[in-house]
Amino acid sequence: AVVSTQSGHYGRGFQTCAMFCYVLLALLGVAAGANVICTDYGKDVAGGGGLDGYYTRELPGDCRGQHIGEWKPTFKISQSPGECQGGWKKYKSHCYIDLRTTKGHTPYRAGEEECNRHQGHIFLANDREEYTWVEQNVMANNEWFYTGIFCSSPRSMDPTNFFTATREDMREIQKKMQSTMHPGHHLDNHGLPCALTHRNNNDWRWKWHHSHCNEGRAVVCEVPLG
Repeated sequence: AVVSTQSGHYGRGFQTCAMFCYVLLALLGVAAGANVICTDYGKDVAGGGGLDGYYTRELPGDCRGQHIGEWKPTFKISQSPGECQGGWKKYKSHCYIDLRTTKGHTPYRAGEEECNRHQGHIFLANDREEYTWVEQNVMANNEWFYTGIFCSSPRSMDPTNFFTATREDMREIQKKMQSTMHPGHHLDNHGLPCALTHRNNNDWRWKWHHSHCNEGRAVVCEVPLG
């Protein structure tokens, strides 16, 4: 009888220990998983922060702007601000400004580098609601604006083949934007890598115009909040 009692005692002790170890390992596994999904910029990929979706689809190596010094966008935001600067306007988790009010018209490269200086990029709408808000509240004049699109690989009129300065995935964005290139307008990876949209113009709002990137155009900067 004594042996039987000891056996049951040790069995229950083993079960308790095993359960404790299982819970501990599970907790450690969750912690390890959390480290895996954190980006280099301190944002949880699924956490709703301003950098959600950024830098997920890198530009191909052959994407270079022929008319802007064989340049391509490589900047990555290192630290998002906690609030919008003076003169910028907030929509959800981003801040926006029309550079024409401070810098005038710029080629794509100069506009992107000015946005980079503020820890942002040229505005790329993620859906039609965002674009409409920016058009109505930020864009100052009815004119051509650069979009954040840069390069198509292969040469194409299909936005799902396009890449962006933010390295967001146009294949996902296009599901919500449902934009097209104007008939006969394509983008490529060298001579015509940029796309233009026109404020308050139903023919060009969702049908983009191709560009060499070196023309002076209006630019809206977009800065994600931390």
